[in-house]
Amino acid sequence: MENKHYPTGNEILDPAGLITTPVVTDVVELIRSNRLNKSITVQNLFKQAGIANGQELALIASGAIDPSLYTFVTLNSTTPKIEATIAAPVAGKFLVITQIDAGTAGHTVTLTAGTWNGSNAVATFNAQLETLVLFGITATRFAIVLNLGTVAFSG
Repeated sequence: MENKHYPTGNEILDPAGLITTPVVTDVVELIRSNRLNKSITVQNLFKQAGIANGQELALIASGAIDPSLYTFVTLNSTTPKIEATIAAPVAGKFLVITQIDAGTAGHTVTLTAGTWNGSNAVATFNAQLETLVLFGITATRFAIVLNLGTVAFSG
């Protein structure tokens, strides 16, 4: 990656559709081969890796998530809570779901076919920046690559 993809202060100098004014809490730190620490936003990291491809779904109310269309989903509603559904995982695709609001209402994302972790179909997000990075193993199962925060599973 070139230096222009790293935030300098609060800006990333890149016109290619990347986030240009990240919030400090949206930034992760990377250690390069020369051992220098660099920062990049989580969303830009996925875009640069070709995972997100800019296909974002911003949910501000309850609704359906189609993992064949979207790879990055933001939950943003302090109240009321968002109740989202996913029909089925898509084998071979990544899906990132994150709560960006500061609410504690307990947004739920429910799989109507399959499970998140082999036994539970409901994921509950109740804090800002809680994030799931998922990979579709089959049409009925996601592998949880990363549970950032304390996303809870039930049902």
